[in-house]
Amino acid sequence: MKTLFLMLSFIFASFPPVHPDQSKSVFVSEGESMAPTLSSNDQFLVDKTFYDSNPIQRGDIVIFQVEEDRKHVKRVIALPGETLEYKSDILYINNKVVDEPYLASAKNVAKKENHYLTEDFGPITIPEDTIFVLGDNRLNSLDSRVIGPVHVSKILGKMTNKLPPN
Repeated sequence: MKTLFLMLSFIFASFPPVHPDQSKSVFVSEGESMAPTLSSNDQFLVDKTFYDSNPIQRGDIVIFQVEEDRKHVKRVIALPGETLEYKSDILYINNKVVDEPYLASAKNVAKKENHYLTEDFGPITIPEDTIFVLGDNRLNSLDSRVIGPVHVSKILGKMTNKLPPN
């Protein structure tokens, strides 16, 4: 019996311990500020270590924390040092037009209703170590237009996948 116990102990000791991947987390979207990309109650995967080895890019969808008890998910629109301006529903970064293909259908609806999806604002120069974020649902989003640029230290990770509904 002692020999069997020693053999089993040796076999189990040779396997590395199983640890869940702590770099990824599942989050649930609340509200419609990122519609149509994310709807309320959509689940999505966030890579919490992505920015340890990759730079933040315009267009990334990030999760960040401004208030202690609330996390936000928004799209990166402008990076540190860039000058951002919206005029007639067109995004300008450093005076150059930037395409936002993820807004195409919403812009078409807004145009048919005779208004803009994103009201004019700027120019705004983004401070160092901050990013400017907007929700894809520009008419209903608490984002950098209200809370200001987000310090990069507040970013918890990058959305990598939207998960299928249960």
